[in-house]
Amino acid sequence: MGDTRKKKKFYFRKRRNKYFLEPGFRGFFCTCNFREKDCVKEMYNLLNEYAGKLYPEVEGPPPVALADREDRTDSDSESETDIGDLLKQEVDCMKSYSQKSLKHKRFQVVETGASNCIFIKTNLPCPEELTTAIIKDVCTTKVQKTRHVLRFLPIMATCKANLPDIMECAGKLFDKFFLKKSSTFAVIFNKRFNSSVSRDLIIKELAELIVLKNNGNKADLKNPGLCIIVEIIKGICLLSIVDNYYSYKKYNLNELYKEESNNDCDGPQPKKLKPENDSIEKKSTEEAVTN
Repeated sequence: MGDTRKKKKFYFRKRRNKYFLEPGFRGFFCTCNFREKDCVKEMYNLLNEYAGKLYPEVEGPPPVALADREDRTDSDSESETDIGDLLKQEVDCMKSYSQKSLKHKRFQVVETGASNCIFIKTNLPCPEELTTAIIKDVCTTKVQKTRHVLRFLPIMATCKANLPDIMECAGKLFDKFFLKKSSTFAVIFNKRFNSSVSRDLIIKELAELIVLKNNGNKADLKNPGLCIIVEIIKGICLLSIVDNYYSYKKYNLNELYKEESNNDCDGPQPKKLKPENDSIEKKSTEEAVTN
């Protein structure tokens, strides 16, 4: 009986320590084939490697500790008569120390509620920059650094999976990409474990919003300049805007590796067939919009 209680306590403690996908996150979305733990390890290694190159950390002065105040003079202690200010300073010091000591929290995997769908939360302001650096490096160096990661997409924003929230969140992203400069576009829509969101309605509303931002924006299904990624998992919607979506094999790392390895072969190459969808995405839907 005692062992059973211990197992239950351990289980609930483990569940409480998990992080779950919520609105307001930025990060990276990737798919895999039934090797989620290995996929997460590969993603951590890949993201930390390139983040170290793009965002070298600058060490600042160490935070002021509580013991350091013992060395202060009597005049300093008399001037600090407000206990509220002292507590505030201590809280600020603890926060700055925790941010430096928990460097690995720059990337944190969270539960999505869908198998083979992994989301890694980040505090980086522009996850698309890191993703672009990784994709370009894969295409140029031809070095395979992952085995279990399939699609690898940056996620600029997350919101609740309903039309008002999606339109509000997407409108903020569209201001950056479609307001001042016109571009061709396509909407890529995938849905998992959600039957309440209308695919056709979301695509139609997003396309109309892009055109309203700038009349020069035109839909292009074959060769869009920018692709709007809409990934819905249960009650959360993931949004992002990427370029070179089709030339980068839909951001599928395995397909990029295959392409580069085939290019190394001598002799004439057979005509390449359109790559099949990932096995995990058989139930998802991918659509583009025309006017």
